[in-house]
Amino acid sequence: MKKIRTLQDLTDRLDDDLVWRKREISTLKFLHDRARGHEKTALRRAGIALLYAHFEGYFKAAGTSYAEYVSRQNLRYRDLVPGFLALSVRAKLSQVADSARGQLLSQIAAFFVESMDEPVRLSWENAVKTKSNLGSERLKDIFAFLALDYQYFEIREKTVIEHLLVHRNSIAHGKPLLVEDDDFERLTKEVTGMLDKFRDILEDSAQAQSFLRAGVGDVEPNSSGAFRDESEL
Repeated sequence: MKKIRTLQDLTDRLDDDLVWRKREISTLKFLHDRARGHEKTALRRAGIALLYAHFEGYFKAAGTSYAEYVSRQNLRYRDLVPGFLALSVRAKLSQVADSARGQLLSQIAAFFVESMDEPVRLSWENAVKTKSNLGSERLKDIFAFLALDYQYFEIREKTVIEHLLVHRNSIAHGKPLLVEDDDFERLTKEVTGMLDKFRDILEDSAQAQSFLRAGVGDVEPNSSGAFRDESEL
């Protein structure tokens, strides 16, 4: 798969991964709307599982693509906002969660003291962790790590995100959940809207260089799509 180095690379990846997901959602919705009564019931249950799969799948894939883009911009650690710094040391922090050894804590402290001028090396492949159960709390963590604006999704936490997750879990565990037609209609519209919004937020954040710490300034993409600091030329 092509590496994501430029803004156009990122946009292409976001769009390519979004288009087939929306097509699959619209196809199932088309089949549902033209089905008979008992068929609609089964298609709505299948549709909820599909909506959740694309909700989790796109947020993981698109978020990972954005993290890869940032990772390939030839930045220093001190250039990054705290969320991306947290991604850089998450492996060490995970170890600290299991052990209180001073050696590990010292390694983390040393990173912030000694490594801030080193080139960024993000573990972008594992930047977005949904743990196959993407609810609002995990989604907020993802947005925090990627330094993204969460406002659009915050007002949808209970009515859409958690509602979808509960429905999906009930269906995945074989419970006889009856999904009403108007609920399926609403969730289909909302999930499609969230996918579109996340794509736009990522592209806008890349264009605005929202991953850069305030005050860095004068950082522009060079001909290869990577960023350079004019103060060092």
